[in-house]
Amino acid sequence: MVQTGFEPKLVFLCPLCSREAEIIYDRGRCEWSSEHGGCVNFSVMRTLPRLGDLEPCGPVVFLNLESDFSIKEAVEGLRAVVRDESDQGKKSKLEVGIRRLESKLGTSEKLVKSGVAVLKAGAFGIKVVSGRGVSALVWKDGERYLGAASGQGVGRSAGAYLASDSPDEAERFLSFWSRYWEQGRLP
Repeated sequence: MVQTGFEPKLVFLCPLCSREAEIIYDRGRCEWSSEHGGCVNFSVMRTLPRLGDLEPCGPVVFLNLESDFSIKEAVEGLRAVVRDESDQGKKSKLEVGIRRLESKLGTSEKLVKSGVAVLKAGAFGIKVVSGRGVSALVWKDGERYLGAASGQGVGRSAGAYLASDSPDEAERFLSFWSRYWEQGRLP
């Protein structure tokens, strides 16, 4: 039995900065999410993508890495909100958020490299948000690295799978998807 006011959450040490991280379940959106300021955010997937005959077991906690394109996309969206906002207090908070996001530009490749070191340990997966609804997941299942990329982007669908014993292949998969929109895929 769950008490009134019970808030399901996971608390652990961040594998990148060693500070406490917290993931909270949002009942309204039916998803787990976090806000781990100044580092990466986390998410939880209970059901992992099926890869052919493989049905990977979940749940897995994923480090969420934002591609530079995804960050630029978020900044553009926030700038549009700022233009329409009349309340100066809200406007200044949004501008602080924009500057914080812009400070993350150029960090995605470095985060992929450090994320793969975390991935090797097997406790966390990595989710790369490419932008425009496209993302990729990689996690370790036993000695194998499994991954799936999917999404709808500008009138076409994107997708790929990974099943490998090599952490280098996992890193190449993540790097590819972190630069997906910067590789000539824009209309």
